[in-house]
Amino acid sequence: MHTTNHRTHPAKEATAMLPSRSRDTQRGQILVIVAGGVITLLMLAGLVLDGGIAFLNKRDGQNAADTAAMAASRLIAEDQTDAAISYQSSVIYSGIDATVDANGCDGAGTPCTWEANYVDKWYADLGDVTNTGVGIPANTVGVRVNVNRRPGTFLARLAGIQSWNVDSHAIAVAVSPTTAPPGQLLPIALKQNSGDPYVPGQVYDLTDGKDIPGGFGYISWDGSNDPNSLADSICEPDNPAFTMPTTFTGDPGKSNSTGVRACLDYWINTGQTVLIPIYSTVVGPGNNAVYTIVGVAAFVMTSKGQPAVDNIQGYFVEYYPFSAVPGGGGVPDPTSTMIMLSLAQ
Repeated sequence: MHTTNHRTHPAKEATAMLPSRSRDTQRGQILVIVAGGVITLLMLAGLVLDGGIAFLNKRDGQNAADTAAMAASRLIAEDQTDAAISYQSSVIYSGIDATVDANGCDGAGTPCTWEANYVDKWYADLGDVTNTGVGIPANTVGVRVNVNRRPGTFLARLAGIQSWNVDSHAIAVAVSPTTAPPGQLLPIALKQNSGDPYVPGQVYDLTDGKDIPGGFGYISWDGSNDPNSLADSICEPDNPAFTMPTTFTGDPGKSNSTGVRACLDYWINTGQTVLIPIYSTVVGPGNNAVYTIVGVAAFVMTSKGQPAVDNIQGYFVEYYPFSAVPGGGGVPDPTSTMIMLSLAQ
């Protein structure tokens, strides 16, 4: 019996194996591409998530720096204008420390530290604000406060980034006016808080609409309910002269006009001190609402709600020291010892 041995030629054998190796190579390349894509997506997600955390911490740090600088400058103003007061640096230090604590820089959550130095009218450094018994340096008109927050990261840890280093700073000064400032009384009524007086440096809601249906704290100097008139009164304060207590009608509705938003943005962006009427009571609904104005307080506006302007915020500076308000707002006595506080940078 003749048996024929069939042997596969080596070249054919190698050729037969090529498709299998090619498929293995393609699978390996796809795995590399997929892995690279997943890593890229994770990095992008980390940029969005952790970048958003850094942005929020920048905002919180800036609020802390702004309010602390204003609080410290207010104490410096008291030291300058009251002969019975002679503050030590520890008083300014404590004022800053209490304010940054109240604004989330208290060591209980995100790591946060601060430092401050005195400045003159040219913002030149006059030395550190220390928790010691030394006096306030000569020629001091304000302080520079630097706040550092270090929020941890999540996905950015994949790139070796364990935390962000977020710095914020603010300079506030207290100077005596040489002339009466332009009108600064805005038609935004704030409820009297006699049981718990407003605290300097603390942020408050200036409009909340809780006292009358459809009201958001806006008042009308002339009794009209026109968004354009309201915008004009916010941009270029045109209040009538009055002596407290007095009454004004409300301007109901959210008054969400472009002009109102733009005028509010002006005061928010410039950081200038504005005057806000304080009311004791409000009676009547809608167009018939009547606010009883019993005082005026100085605030610095910090933000407004969007898209409807129904949550304006600002931090309290001080109570207006006069019972009469001249037409157009401002300070009635330019020769007084009243100190104007403002954010410089």
